[in-house]
Amino acid sequence: MLSERRRFMRFNVSLDVSVKVSNGSDAFFNGVTRNFSRSGLCFEAGVFGLALQEPLNLRVKMPDMDSFVDVSGDVAWKEQVDDKCCIGIAFREIDMEAKSHILDYAYDLWVEEQRNPESGRKG
Repeated sequence: MLSERRRFMRFNVSLDVSVKVSNGSDAFFNGVTRNFSRSGLCFEAGVFGLALQEPLNLRVKMPDMDSFVDVSGDVAWKEQVDDKCCIGIAFREIDMEAKSHILDYAYDLWVEEQRNPESGRKG
């Protein structure tokens, strides 16, 4: 299981993300983050082919703001789930202040879920 190899806790957080493959193409595709940690993130998007270790440029929407942070990273893993693809990204570059803001936001959500476990469950 991937969680056994992780160095940092991942926090579930949904943020809009635009992704650009670093191959010279100007095409972006959109997705949503599933989780975020100090070393990377996971996002979900439509079916597409990306190679492991492929460099990507991402624009992640800052929580509770109308701004985006630019992130560069490499595909660490990928998994096809029905008509979606989940992609794990290992950060190469991200603004430290923006990363701290996202992690603080995600941590607050996690704390709230721990206090009220029923609020985070769908049924």
